[in-house]
Amino acid sequence: MVGKNIKETKSIKKQTDNTKKTTKAAVKKTAPDNSKKTGVKTSKKQKQFKQKTINNKKEKEIATINETDPDALLRGDVPMSIVGHLNELRSRLIVSLATIVVVMLASFFLSEYILNFLNRPYLETGLKLNVFNLTEGFILRVKASLITGIIIALPVIVYEIWKYILPAVETRDRKFIKLSVIAAVFLLYSGIFFTFFFILPFAIKMLMSFTPADMTSTVGASKYLSFVLLFCLAMGVMFELPIIIMILTRIGLITPQLLISKRKYALVLIWIVAAIITPPDVLTQTMLAIPVMLLYEISIIISKIIIKRKAKKIYEVG
Repeated sequence: MVGKNIKETKSIKKQTDNTKKTTKAAVKKTAPDNSKKTGVKTSKKQKQFKQKTINNKKEKEIATINETDPDALLRGDVPMSIVGHLNELRSRLIVSLATIVVVMLASFFLSEYILNFLNRPYLETGLKLNVFNLTEGFILRVKASLITGIIIALPVIVYEIWKYILPAVETRDRKFIKLSVIAAVFLLYSGIFFTFFFILPFAIKMLMSFTPADMTSTVGASKYLSFVLLFCLAMGVMFELPIIIMILTRIGLITPQLLISKRKYALVLIWIVAAIITPPDVLTQTMLAIPVMLLYEISIIISKIIIKRKAKKIYEVG
């Protein structure tokens, strides 16, 4: 009997041990699944927490902007970090440079026609330009292509600059600045084309007339191209006079009365600048000075219009 009891107790212990092992194995199998579920839940909670913190930061930034500059959101001035501003500036620069490069590469294949067009005022004298080294011909084509690329891509460059600074511009000033930029680009092109087609041919003939009869003129093509570029660019900048006076009047630094009272000094200064830029020829100086004098008179009219509009706004507000 005792042996039977011992055997029964041993079998009961084995059964209990087996049940413990099976329960432990079942717990081990189910434990990883529970940990995965809890891990997924914690990761979702972390993402939600991060999103809430980001939203809270944005709300705080918007609140601070509304306190310091209430019209910022109306202008579209979304809060950005320094990295965000730098990324936007980089993208604007990339677009501008890419436009210049694309136009420059296209112009390089047409550089023969571009150089013939630029050299026409000199070739009309019956002389030819000279190349003094092996690489100058290639450099001339690259320089002509680069000039063409910058001139054609200028509206794109101005547009990218405008889009970058647009959020910082007040809504009431956007129309004025937009029209000023368009007028400035138009006047720059007008000054360049007017100089190239009307003033430059007379200037070249006058300069060539000073060469003595017993000497041969050997003008380098590279120096001629640089002279044409600087001469036309200087005239294009002088054609910006109405825009400069318009902006200074809008700011309040210049008044029409000041421009009228200083007219005689301005006319003398215009003739002095014309004498410095152009060759020593009365006809060329006159062709340069008269358009700038007309632009000065137009600037006075524009200044009067701006003053009248400012006075009208003040009267309406009052």
